Amino acid sequence: MLRIAVAALVVAATGCASSGGAAAAGRAGNATVTGSIAYPASGLQGDPCTLVGVKVTEGDAVALGRGEVKQSRNNRCSYNVSALPEDQELNVELVLDAGLKCASGAAPTVTPGPTKMKIAKFAAPVVSFKLACE
Repeated sequence: MLRIAVAALVVAATGCASSGGAAAAGRAGNATVTGSIAYPASGLQGDPCTLVGVKVTEGDAVALGRGEVKQSRNNRCSYNVSALPEDQELNVELVLDAGLKCASGAAPTVTPGPTKMKIAKFAAPVVSFKLACE
């Protein structure tokens, strides 16, 4: 029973914010953005793939689309944000949870920063991010 409650909480915390944003804004579409998030093999405190998210917005609006981040291979996470409006100016950015820190206690740096793009109907451009600790 506890596992079901925890699983429901995780789904609510990770999935509802982005999928609810698309419904609230009425901006769902057929575009997708996908990519990877590379992180250093050592020097990070916390699990990067559970402590990051990809946020897609139109202007300063709420998050759009339905997103997920999964563990991949070779110090990478893969992500996918679907149900995005096509032919609109969108901002794509990597968002870090406050719990993700470098060994020094500082937040990791993210490259590239927020990226603006227009996505054609049924297109799936790739935007890859990199986390680094200095």
